[in-house]
Amino acid sequence: MKLKLLAITLACTLPVVAGAQVYTWKDSSGRTHFSDQPPPNTDAKTVRNNMVPEPAAAPKSAGSPPAANASGVPEAKASGPKGWEERDRDFKQRQAEKAEADAKLKKEQEAKADKERYCSDLRRNIAMLERGGRVGKANEKGENIPMDDSQMQAEISRSKAQLAKDCK
Repeated sequence: MKLKLLAITLACTLPVVAGAQVYTWKDSSGRTHFSDQPPPNTDAKTVRNNMVPEPAAAPKSAGSPPAANASGVPEAKASGPKGWEERDRDFKQRQAEKAEADAKLKKEQEAKADKERYCSDLRRNIAMLERGGRVGKANEKGENIPMDDSQMQAEISRSKAQLAKDCK
């Protein structure tokens, strides 16, 4: 029974406390004070529900939207902290730029690895051709046709020229 009475009392007084105005002011020593009643003969300001003092200057014009740039996005305020929308937009832009840079770096690394593999294969083929022995090349049917010495020398010079051109 007492618990119900306490709950009803709290329920009735909570809206009164939540709706009360809060005032803030600075005393002669520079300290900021908060109270539900403003002191006499001081410049007390009313604090909004989110406990932030109201701005003293720069009255807002009613009904005028913030200026927008060419892309239709509202421009940043000239002074003061950024709003959450602007911070979120900046964050997403930084994420997109980072993802783009990461993709570009990955593509460059893959291209570099492919080129190193290509150059390594050229060097290995040149070494194999210079060792001599029985070396062949596949024809259109996939059959292995042995190369004679002149064909091997032509292939060596072609591979060396390709190596000099592509693998500096």
